[in-house]
Amino acid sequence: MPRFEAGRNTLIRGALASLAALGLALGAARADPPVLHEYVPDLAPLEAVRELEQSQGAPAAIVQGDQVLAAPRRQDAQGPPMQALPGDGMLGEQPGRRSPSFRPDRMTELERALSYFAAFNPTIAPFKRVSSLDAVMLAADGITPILVVADRRRRAVPILEADAEPPDGLPRDRFWGEARLDFGGGSAVPLPSVAPAARLLSLQSEPPLPIEVQRDGADNFFAVLAAGAAGPSEVFVSFLTDAPQGYFASEIPAVPLSGLPPLPLPVPESIAARALDFAQELGLSRDSDLREALSRLTAHFRAFEESAQPPADSGDIFLDLVRSQRGVCRHRAYGFVVTAQALGITARFVQNEAHSWAEVLLPEQGFMRIDLGGAADGLEAHGQSGRSPYQPAGIDTLPRPPAFEQSYSTARRSRGGSGSGAGDGALQGRWLPPLPTGDDGVPRPGAAAAGQPGSSAGDHRAQLQLRLDPVSGRVLRGRTLRVSGRVEAAEGRGVAGLRVEVSLASDERLERLLLGVTLSDGDGRFGRDFGVPADLEAGDYRLMVLTPGNGRYRPALARTPGTAEEYVD
Repeated sequence: MPRFEAGRNTLIRGALASLAALGLALGAARADPPVLHEYVPDLAPLEAVRELEQSQGAPAAIVQGDQVLAAPRRQDAQGPPMQALPGDGMLGEQPGRRSPSFRPDRMTELERALSYFAAFNPTIAPFKRVSSLDAVMLAADGITPILVVADRRRRAVPILEADAEPPDGLPRDRFWGEARLDFGGGSAVPLPSVAPAARLLSLQSEPPLPIEVQRDGADNFFAVLAAGAAGPSEVFVSFLTDAPQGYFASEIPAVPLSGLPPLPLPVPESIAARALDFAQELGLSRDSDLREALSRLTAHFRAFEESAQPPADSGDIFLDLVRSQRGVCRHRAYGFVVTAQALGITARFVQNEAHSWAEVLLPEQGFMRIDLGGAADGLEAHGQSGRSPYQPAGIDTLPRPPAFEQSYSTARRSRGGSGSGAGDGALQGRWLPPLPTGDDGVPRPGAAAAGQPGSSAGDHRAQLQLRLDPVSGRVLRGRTLRVSGRVEAAEGRGVAGLRVEVSLASDERLERLLLGVTLSDGDGRFGRDFGVPADLEAGDYRLMVLTPGNGRYRPALARTPGTAEEYVD
């Protein structure tokens, strides 16, 4: 009996009962618990697979190598639903949101814990595309480059046959996708994607509703509810999609930058002049070729270091970041994209709730992903169990400076990642040591740094207060916790630009779990949805919100108003 050579992954059509003819047990055909994938030593004769591919109906599973990946199920979906309400464009995406712009910040310290919610199988963690920005504009201050979408007009994305041939002949890989969609805030909700050139091969919703998929000029995908359609505000969708293998790694041609296609929007002259001055420091100009430019840019931005001390403030945050080589993933991708566009390279800034990276357009090959590193130190990937890790067909040939290589190797060794880029695999969050306390037993976040436990003597910085808005007393694991409030100085004046850390403190473990960080706005307000780890032990926790202050203000600590405990279920 001949062995069927399926390539990287193969489609199986028809109901799950049809798969029993191949000896593949996916759980739905019997009373046992469902199995998402299992080893298949000898798949089937070519004729049997062809028979299934010619059957009618939506796909039931795909075969990747020696694994069978069943279609997503609603009961397995994790994380908050995608919402039409936009994000704030700073500090990475809030889970379930998409920001219309990105503005840089000076919080260059590595975050120790972030939550990532898986949406694809094979899994591509942490590279789920949620927000893509493809144009550079001047902020209202007339100095700062910000990133936006050049063309927000949306166009319909056809839903093709599950075995549709690629239009360009380039090899593609298939992925299952899933999302919970909240239409309560609008009829167009962000839909995660694998790649800019992803195609839709099938789509089903629970409950069944007339949903159309659209994309804008930066290849942000939207699920759009038909006008007048009635139904619940939250809908589950599962879809089969594919993406070019070259998106994950490609050979970069040595074509002159002067011959590249025009950008979606020209870079403002004042930004281009500063960015080209910086590019010249790297030995690049508009006379360089694409291979050389991407090699030198990648080498520079992958060599960034995370630092609790932000770069000196010259009034130009773009130049401060790129010249200091300080920052996490969002700073690296931001600086890369602004500089690349000034050189004439079509480049995009892409991010989700846990990571940011860049995409560049290669002639005749399409977009390619470039990971610049800087992912969270303790990324917790929800919903990874039972998913097969995606293995790119190509390899990353761009420079890997020692700092990048070391962090990448450490991530793989300590977190069990197996794919390309930092953060692959089921990564765990980190419990941090308890805060130092004073003589009265009250935590004092600045005591250890000052070298004077329990006392603020000798610290002449101004005092701060952290005021919290009411917080729900019951939190579900695997969901999000909304935390908001205000940072105030003397006489109730709001303080802008301060880092605010949100943690859960456990009396039993005498430790605290950092859920994430945010930044106070111009009025001192802060607010964000923070993911609660799905594997956190149920019990009582204290919500701890603190700011480390800065050179002008002391650290400050706040707790949940009205109660010292939060119940996590």
